[in-house]
Amino acid sequence: MQLRRPEQVLITLALLVAVITNWLPQLDVMAQVFLSDSISSNAIIFGVVRTLNGVISVIQSADIGIGVASVTIGEILDPVNDLVERFSGLLLVTLTALGIQQVLLVLTLSLPIKIAFSLVALFCLFSIWGKPHWSSRLLRWTLIIIFIRFILVVQVCVVWLFDYLYFDATGQEALSVLEATIAVVESLKDAITNINLSDLIFGSDTPAIKNEDIGTQISSSVVTLIVGMLFKSMIIPLATLWLGYKAVTSHTIRNQHYA
Repeated sequence: MQLRRPEQVLITLALLVAVITNWLPQLDVMAQVFLSDSISSNAIIFGVVRTLNGVISVIQSADIGIGVASVTIGEILDPVNDLVERFSGLLLVTLTALGIQQVLLVLTLSLPIKIAFSLVALFCLFSIWGKPHWSSRLLRWTLIIIFIRFILVVQVCVVWLFDYLYFDATGQEALSVLEATIAVVESLKDAITNINLSDLIFGSDTPAIKNEDIGTQISSSVVTLIVGMLFKSMIIPLATLWLGYKAVTSHTIRNQHYA
């Protein structure tokens, strides 16, 4: 496949930008810091969820007398506690996934990968202008090494965009509800008949949420956090990896077809 002059110029500019970006530390540092912060925030959420699970478990067997009847708190909170336990298990999976991504990111930012990327890119530039009949195969190898070098950085950028547009606000609100719910559950054993959930959860200066019980509050918050954690640690990384792989392979197949 013989490249035309405009294509040679565009590819040359793209490769030069890629090589320069490869050695600039700012983008890599931002990706590492963001991924570390994501692991820390997940660990905080895991701590809150385990605390809530422990508080519920402690009082699950307690009986509360209401008039002539007796109510077991465990019966009231058992479905919620099951959801919280499953969520804590999912959080361990997401923390593991983020840890693996952090290790892979460090590897892609290592000096050997950067050197290999620069050498392949510069050799590709040489072939584009000096040995045009080599350019097709070298472009494929360059795309592969660009994919290896930058795919995790791109994935972190997409996760940051997801946080900025959606999860920063909704996730923090859900976490705040779970933190406040711990106080509600601790108070539930001693005052199940006269708890003011809106004041305990949101404070007297915040509009009360009416017609929703504590189980609904916890379940809604947990579901919000589950969705966010799945997108950040699994769905977005796998989708980014798949799209990048498809882009590289489709270009390779097209080049082989025209070669």
